[in-house]
Amino acid sequence: MTRLALAAVGVALLTGCGGGGHKTVADVGNQQITQQQLDALVQHFRHEAQLEGKDFPQDGTKGFVALRNQLLGLLVYRAELQQAADRLGVKVDQDALNQRLAAAQNGGEQEGDSNGDTYNRDSIESELLKEGIAAKVTRDVSGKTAAERAARRNQALAAYLARLQRETKVRYEPGFAPGS
Repeated sequence: MTRLALAAVGVALLTGCGGGGHKTVADVGNQQITQQQLDALVQHFRHEAQLEGKDFPQDGTKGFVALRNQLLGLLVYRAELQQAADRLGVKVDQDALNQRLAAAQNGGEQEGDSNGDTYNRDSIESELLKEGIAAKVTRDVSGKTAAERAARRNQALAAYLARLQRETKVRYEPGFAPGS
């Protein structure tokens, strides 16, 4: 076997070939985001683009890498939300999740397809987590007028989310960070 062939086999083993999509592409606190999760999200948006008759960047292009890394940012954001919800004791009510999912499906969206696409369910769950976090973080906010209370709630939530981003340790594998 030539050196080049040995090097290629070595690179394939190091990059996770044969291991499927369980390669970690980012760590958010103690949670790992896998290549499989990222690939599923990319596939969702590729399919959406196809349905809408829009172009989707070809694999390996700069445009594809930039889009893939932006989508990884979405997965990181959702992991941060889940961790914040866990710290605050916020749980998603499954009945509320199912009701919103049914309403979205009545609007033409599907919960999943034959490939197991869970984008809509995951998006609704994230929205419910955000609402629960906002309720917890702003529950003691007061003000004389409704406008003043709303402004103070917005300030309290913005401060909490900024602190959350500062305190959550996120580590990206090389080539996967948003903006890289």
